[in-house]
Amino acid sequence: GTGPTDCKDAAAFRRSVIMFKVFVAALLFASASAFGPAPAPISARVSSSKVSMMSRFEGEVWDMDAKMAILNEWDPEQPRGYNNFNPFERDDQGNACDPNGKFPGEGSYGDPKRPDTNWETMQRDRAIMEQINADPRMAISGRPGNWRVGWDKDLGMIPANQQ
Repeated sequence: GTGPTDCKDAAAFRRSVIMFKVFVAALLFASASAFGPAPAPISARVSSSKVSMMSRFEGEVWDMDAKMAILNEWDPEQPRGYNNFNPFERDDQGNACDPNGKFPGEGSYGDPKRPDTNWETMQRDRAIMEQINADPRMAISGRPGNWRVGWDKDLGMIPANQQ
């Protein structure tokens, strides 16, 4: 036969099989990495992260001041974009958006950094929301700047103002 005939040969055979498997695994790993792109240096990976590819508020605390800045610049007659959206608008599931105008389930959605809060801050924000909800712009719907399923399909990953 082709297998070992005594205990000494059996141990040597098992070691040979193990070494062969390790050799094959090493070859597969080396050949797979040889055909892939070279990894970018860490500094390049950090600088080209999604932080530089989205809204100017990406990575910042998504608080009332940031939302008000986006709302005050929002032009509902212009196409919705990473910096042109109503940050208080909800999607069809009732979700709030992230600093890029993305909702859970949309590509590139990221959990926003939320501000620390307390009772006083919550009461102040509640009063601000009452004023915001009284604004006639909050009733605008169906315009290019409003949310709709697939709104970002033609935007690409990098906003025009950051290319």
